[in-house]
Order: sequence, then C-alpha cells, then structure tokens
Amino acid sequence: SAYYIRSRVKISVPDYNLLLKEVLFLKHVAGISALKWSNFKNSSDEFKDIFNIDFKVFITISIPSHLSKKLYKALQTVARIPAKDFTGDWRLKVALKRKAINSLKHTLFFNIYERQHIENAKSVLVNDTDPSKYKFVIDSPQCLNKNWREIANSAGVSKVEFIARSEDEPGIQLADIIAGCIQDMTRNNRKARRIYQQLIKDKMVDMYSEDYPNPNLIFSPTFTDREKRKLQIFR
Repeated sequence: SAYYIRSRVKISVPDYNLLLKEVLFLKHVAGISALKWSNFKNSSDEFKDIFNIDFKVFITISIPSHLSKKLYKALQTVARIPAKDFTGDWRLKVALKRKAINSLKHTLFFNIYERQHIENAKSVLVNDTDPSKYKFVIDSPQCLNKNWREIANSAGVSKVEFIARSEDEPGIQLADIIAGCIQDMTRNNRKARRIYQQLIKDKMVDMYSEDYPNPNLIFSPTFTDREKRKLQIFR
C-alpha cells in the first residue's frame, strides 16, 4: 500500500474490561481466534457491538515513499558507493548495496516518521495529562522492541507494553479493524466507507483541529495537492 496508517485507541480501564468481554464473546460465537478487519468487514452487523463501548480514535497517515523526497545525507552517501566496492561476486555486491540502502531507509523511517506518528497521537490523546498515567500498548513492531521503546520514549511516551499475540489483546484487534477500514477507504471501497460513517466517524477525536486534524497527515507539507485531495474522504 502507498499509505502507512496507524490507528490509536484511547480507552479507560472500565471500558477496556467491557471491550475484553465483548471481544471474547464475539470470537466465541463466530468461532474465530481474532477479530480482524478481514472478517469484520464481511460481518459488520454481527460484530458492531464493540463500537457501543466508549473510546476515542486518532488516525495518523504517512506515505513511506516520501522518504525518498528528502535529502538525507546518510542515504545519499550510501547510494553513491559503487556496487563494486562491496564484498563478494557481482550478484552479492549488488544485493549488499540494495540491502544497505533498504536497511538505512527502514531505520530513517522508524526513527523519523514512526516517531512523529507516536508524538502526534500522544499530543492529542494524552494532551496535557501526565503521560505516565497512560500505558501505550502495541503489537510487536517491525523493528526490535528495544529500538521501538527508545523511539517512543524520545516522543514522550514512558509506559510501553508490547503484545506478541494480537489475538490476546482486544484493543489491538479494535485498532486493526479501524486501520483496515481506513486503508480500504483510500482504495475507494464502498463497504469500508459505509462502516466508517456508521461506526467509526463518531469515535474520531479532534477532526477539525488546526494543530492536529484527524486523520493526521505526517509531515503534511510533503503531501502533494493530489495526495491531499484523495484523502479528503473522512469528514
């Protein structure tokens, strides 16, 4: 997908306990191990009761390919190294250079873009409240847990819990459903648009904020007018 979408759900402990019971019940009735967007969108009437619980949603969106628009000196330096200067035969030299560039892009993305996803979500959902009163729960990230924790800490998030099995965490399953719906909306999926309008839109926090509109475009100045127009589908 062209979009990297993060769905953050803010929920109180009592409402989380209600969500836990509701998700366990729905999974039992449906005979599934986890609630995911792939099964929710085909049986939304069966699963929609999870949206009767009180919680707030904040969406952040970035476009990973925008990374190439920025002139990162480290990336330029590695790109300029001739493949012949890497080790091995020609096939290995080319593969190593490609791996070095991709690994650097990955590190840059998570330390710059992912950090901004976290910081913007924290600014909206936690706001002026003491961040230590909140726990940030995520499924295992696409980098080492230690590295992701360091990124979150640098963005002002102190309490982080990693979940190895998302099917054991109802909040992550809920966030997965919402992110999947948003992703399908960017593909002009009518079913996703209907579910968003009926179930998700009322849960969106600060949709018309000047500082952090929701959905929130990460590094919005890098978005072209065409990209921005394509995402004007949520309000």
